[in-house]
Amino acid sequence: MSTSWPNAILHLDADAFFASVTQAIRPELQGKPIVSGLERGIATAVSYEAKKLGVIRGMPCWEIKKQFPQVIITASDYRLYHLFSDNMFSVMKKYSPSVEIYSIDEGFMDLRGLEKPFNMSYEQIGKALKNEIENSLGITVSIGISITKSLAKIAANLNKPSGLTIAPKDQAKDLLKQTGIEKVWGIGYRSAPKLRALNIKTAYDFTIRPEGFIKSAFPKPFYEIWQELNGILLFSVDPQPKANYKSITKSQTITPAITNKSILWARILTHVESSFLKARKFNYSVGKIFLYLKTQKFTYHEIELKIPQKTSFPILIRKELRAGFKKIYHSNTLYRATGVTISDFSEDNSYQGLLFPESPIQKNKARRIYALYDKKQINFATTLLSIDRKTSPNTNFHIPLFPKLP
Repeated sequence: MSTSWPNAILHLDADAFFASVTQAIRPELQGKPIVSGLERGIATAVSYEAKKLGVIRGMPCWEIKKQFPQVIITASDYRLYHLFSDNMFSVMKKYSPSVEIYSIDEGFMDLRGLEKPFNMSYEQIGKALKNEIENSLGITVSIGISITKSLAKIAANLNKPSGLTIAPKDQAKDLLKQTGIEKVWGIGYRSAPKLRALNIKTAYDFTIRPEGFIKSAFPKPFYEIWQELNGILLFSVDPQPKANYKSITKSQTITPAITNKSILWARILTHVESSFLKARKFNYSVGKIFLYLKTQKFTYHEIELKIPQKTSFPILIRKELRAGFKKIYHSNTLYRATGVTISDFSEDNSYQGLLFPESPIQKNKARRIYALYDKKQINFATTLLSIDRKTSPNTNFHIPLFPKLP
C-alpha cells in the first residue's frame, strides 16, 4: 500500500438528511426552503435553502413563520427516514463488507484492499458510491476519504453539500489548517473556547502541540483525538451492530396534541413492548422503567419505576405500569409526546414476576407468549393504533394483554 495510504477510511454523511428526504418524496419542494419538526414546534432539520435565509436548527416554528414566511414547515416522518437510511447503507455495503452505521444519516467504510477488485482508485470508488446513492434516492451525500476516522469525518464536512474530499497522509496537513477547532469530531463548540484560550484555533494548531502537553493538559479522549488527527488509526471501522446498551429509549411525537387517556396509555405500552423486545434480543432483564408524557408547553410529567426482581416480560409488571401511568397523566393537559426508557440491565436470565404468587407458572406462560410475539406471529392489542394488517401479513391475531384504563 502506498505510504500516502497506510489506511483508507471513507466517511459518508447525508446532507440535511431529514429535509432532503422530504424534498426527495415531494418534488414540488425541491429547491425550496423547508424545515421539518412541525410536530415538535422546533426545527429538527433545515434544508440548505432555509439555512441560506438564516434558519438554524432548534429555532421555534413560530419564530420561523414570523421571520421567514417563505419557509415551508413540515412534520417529521421517522419511518420514512429509516427507510431511506436502510437503502443508503445497503448501497454502501455493495462496495465494502466493512461498513459501520454510525447514525441514521452517516457511516464509515473501510476501503483497504478494494482498489484492485474494483479496478478503481479510492477517489473513484467514493465518486461511484456517491453517484449511486444520489441517483437512486434523490438526496445528496458528502464523502471524505482519509487515513483515520477523525480525518475522514473532517474531509466529509469540508465541502458540503454533495462534496467529495480526498485527504491522503501527505495532504492531511492542508485539511487540518482549513478546519476550525470547534469542527473537530469529539471537541465541539463547548470545548473550543478553552482551546482557543491556549491559542489553538485550528485542528492543525492542536496536532502540532507536543504529545506530553496534550496528555498533561487534557483528558484521555483529547489525546486520542490528537493521535487520530496525526494519522494514527485508533478507531477501526466496526461493522458489527452495537452489542450492548446502558439504556433503551422509545418515544413518539403526537400531532396534534391530545388529552385522550386511552390513546396515551396505548402509546406508552407500545413503547414498553418495543423497548423490551430490543432488550430481549440482547438477553437483558430490566430493573428500571422511566415513563414520561411531554406536554404541549414542553414540560414533562414523568416517573421512574424500580423493579426489585428484574424481568424481560412487561406482562409481569402490568400493574406497576398502569399505576405509574395514572400518576403522571392529567386529564386537563394536552400532551404532544410519549416516551419510555428502560435501564439497569442484567444478563442473568433470572426472570421473576413481581406480583404473582404463582410466578413460575406466569413466567413460563410469559416466555411462551413473548416467543411468538418476538417472531411477529402474534400482536398485542396495544399496538392496534399503529399496525396495519395489510402491511403486516404475519400478524395472525391480537391478544388484549393490557386492559383499557377505566
